[in-house]
Amino acid sequence: MKIGDIIKFKRIEKGISQEELALGICTNSYLSRIENNHVTPDEEIYRLLLGKLGADYDEVIYDSIEIENDLDDWYAHLTKKTPLKKELSHYLNLENKLNQSLIIKYKIIYSRYLLTIGEFNQAKEILDDVYLVLSSLSNYEKFIFINTYVVCFTFLNKNEDAIQIFEEYTQDHNINYGTKEDHGNLYYNIALCYKRIRSYKYCIDYAKRALNEYSDQYHLNRMINTLVLLGNAYTNIYKWDKSIKYYRQALHIVEQLNTFSDYEKIMIYNDLGYCSECQNLYSDAIHYYQSALEMDIGNLNVLINVTRTFYKIGNYKESQYYLNKINHVILSRPVDELYINQNNLLNCLLFADYKDMDEIFTTLNSNFPYFVKNYAYEQIIFYAKEFGDILEKHKFYKKSNELYKYAFVAYEQLLRGGERNNV
Repeated sequence: MKIGDIIKFKRIEKGISQEELALGICTNSYLSRIENNHVTPDEEIYRLLLGKLGADYDEVIYDSIEIENDLDDWYAHLTKKTPLKKELSHYLNLENKLNQSLIIKYKIIYSRYLLTIGEFNQAKEILDDVYLVLSSLSNYEKFIFINTYVVCFTFLNKNEDAIQIFEEYTQDHNINYGTKEDHGNLYYNIALCYKRIRSYKYCIDYAKRALNEYSDQYHLNRMINTLVLLGNAYTNIYKWDKSIKYYRQALHIVEQLNTFSDYEKIMIYNDLGYCSECQNLYSDAIHYYQSALEMDIGNLNVLINVTRTFYKIGNYKESQYYLNKINHVILSRPVDELYINQNNLLNCLLFADYKDMDEIFTTLNSNFPYFVKNYAYEQIIFYAKEFGDILEKHKFYKKSNELYKYAFVAYEQLLRGGERNNV
């Protein structure tokens, strides 16, 4: 907070003109420069001006520093999980103590608070208003605004908007405000947005930038999330060795810390299993999948993956064992349609020799279109190939060729994931 802003705010609040306030203290033009923070006068002039406005200089200095420190403390808590030094109610009530110069900063930080409690649309309304006066903000305020705006768009799944506002900002500004962790958070969120729109090349670029920022400060929790994001991005462009490299780094850190739940470990084990499976390293894949299931035997994603892997190596007995577990989970609770469709098709594949072609066609036509509609490329490739082989074996060449074409197009789309807006 700058003293010139305080003087201007209090003068306007009291309905005093510049001429009246300056009388006997300084010239009108000099007061104008003070209020606009273009000049720093002697302390005595500050005391006289504030005294004429009914304010004490020492109190103003103390209050302004204290309030700004409170705002910075609140922002650090929201972005870095540092402990609050005062009760939450104190920070929420700061708005009643602010002068004009800190209102925008408060709005940005309050919006960040709203995001943490799930009030995404309310936060966006406030941030949209701040965006209209973005050019008038200080460089640091612009930085925390962009960071918060990007987080807001990320929560709302408005990924293109987040990327656009980030690109507009970086065209005119270097990211040299805030801490390395702040920089890493911004890069990570942009990487996440690129992943969501399947622009894996850009996702990898920004995830690596985030990882560099986090690594410099040993922010291990954030490093793990970023390593997993990198592993996922490389998986989607079939760079298995690089995927495994980053997943293993993440797993190594997780195993050294006791702050992570089984969920994170299961996710990493499952991803390592998938990468190994895709390289035909089936023993490794089964090891990773079973390690995940030791922590959660009811995890449908892992169950489907391990069932598929045993099917691929011809171990139908084990495949059926895990398929029975999938059926049990699906009957015991509501599940996503993706799992139901995969379960139906896996059942059909495992018992294809005992089914007539009408039943196979019915199962295929009832479940496969879901993957096409939802761009589930990995599932399209696997099931199109497996059912294509079955249909070709039974001389349904037209339908088998149609399925092979689906697999080819899906594979092409995955490989094109490194280019922006290709899907």
